[in-house]
Amino acid sequence: MENSKENKFERILNAAIKVIGNKGFHNAKVKDIAEMADVADGTIYNYFQNKEDILVTIFKIKLEEYVLNAKKEIINIEDPAEKLKVLIKYHIKIMADNPDLAKVLQIELRQPHIELRSKIRRNLRSYFKVIEEVIEEGKEKGILSKNLNVYLAREMFFGTLDEIVSTWVFTGMMRDLNDFIDELYTMLLKAFR
Repeated sequence: MENSKENKFERILNAAIKVIGNKGFHNAKVKDIAEMADVADGTIYNYFQNKEDILVTIFKIKLEEYVLNAKKEIINIEDPAEKLKVLIKYHIKIMADNPDLAKVLQIELRQPHIELRSKIRRNLRSYFKVIEEVIEEGKEKGILSKNLNVYLAREMFFGTLDEIVSTWVFTGMMRDLNDFIDELYTMLLKAFR
């Protein structure tokens, strides 16, 4: 049914991604989100406490989906190096295919409000864990250096992807992110070996 609770929630969340992606968190209004979702302003408050709650929920839900799907992408791959490449491809694909979401994730992750930024970053932990597990597996199988610091390698892996996508977002999304995949993989793998 079109007006089911779940469908309204999805519509509101998708509208919020579009509005916040295009206007930024501080310039986005709940009224704009309601209008884009084709719901009454008050309906938003049936699902969210406030605009901050909307933003935190976007990160929570989208990162949960991302982690679940990233795990599915690598589950049947034996080679940890290949898993790293698939994680790079998947990260790039999600961002390139969803420019509004990319804007929200890249820009709003850098929130100047410390408490809000902290709430948002909590949702990254499960993604970090996936990366760390692949790096650990690579060390155990001798594919990656036995002396590799997992924390630093994870920071380097995520930080590199994050910076590439951020630059893409901040420069108007002119280049094809897919052009970077092979070179990113080669560079990161070389550093980790």
